[in-house]
Amino acid sequence: MLIRDILKKKGSKTFTATKETKIVDIAHILTKENIGAIVILEKEKVAGILSERDIVRGFTQKKSVRNTQAQELMTKNVFTCSLEDNNEDLLTLMVSKHFRHLPVIDKGKLVGVVSIGDLVRDRTKRLKKEIDQLKSYVTKSY
Repeated sequence: MLIRDILKKKGSKTFTATKETKIVDIAHILTKENIGAIVILEKEKVAGILSERDIVRGFTQKKSVRNTQAQELMTKNVFTCSLEDNNEDLLTLMVSKHFRHLPVIDKGKLVGVVSIGDLVRDRTKRLKKEIDQLKSYVTKSY
């Protein structure tokens, strides 16, 4: 399945912030929207991504991260994907590189974010369908 298909089902609503946004404000967005990461944009280009994990790591570096700017804690080398990328390939990448959120870029613009949960959910549905088809085939064969 392509990322395009996953976004059609999931929706492409994204939450973004700037490099100067304070961590406390980002934490409020993450909590309110029940999401695990926010994309940091600079002039409509992905400059970074800030996850709950990045914020937690920030606490080991500073006493308080509330007023810290996103640029101090964000992951700067962000993997991105396109609408035409394959779920299986991206799932392998995310597992091997240990990250859980992937901005989706189309024609240089952010058009969505997929999480490892989105990819696993899609894969699980497809595998269940294949299993059901195989069971049906085996049952009809005997």
